[in-house]
Amino acid sequence: MENAGLFVWRPILEGLLAPYPAVRIIVSSDWRRLFDDATLVRLLGPLGGRFVGVVESYGSSRCKEILTEVRRRKITHWLAIDDHPSVVAAQANEPRFIGCDAARGLSEIAAQRKLGAMLSVLPDRPVG
Repeated sequence: MENAGLFVWRPILEGLLAPYPAVRIIVSSDWRRLFDDATLVRLLGPLGGRFVGVVESYGSSRCKEILTEVRRRKITHWLAIDDHPSVVAAQANEPRFIGCDAARGLSEIAAQRKLGAMLSVLPDRPVG
């Protein structure tokens, strides 16, 4: 039986991404190590069609893994929502990192506001 807590904040993300159909999703969470791509697509539910892959594991710092993946994929417009401590710390210097509390995730109003503001300035083309 799957963990009912996985992607528990997905409905909030669905609502925030609804006006931005070009935004694509690359999973950076530890779930990328636990599930294959097909399972991640299923767990993403209505957002599954936006899934384009996972961040490869390059080391212990999630923010460094994300930045390496951004360079590897040659992504110019990106945002990273994550509760990993390295991402939370990195958001002070890199506004495209949206750190959130591990227990509250995207239920945090501050994280929702920051994501909404950052999405509103992205170009209207696929991101990912």
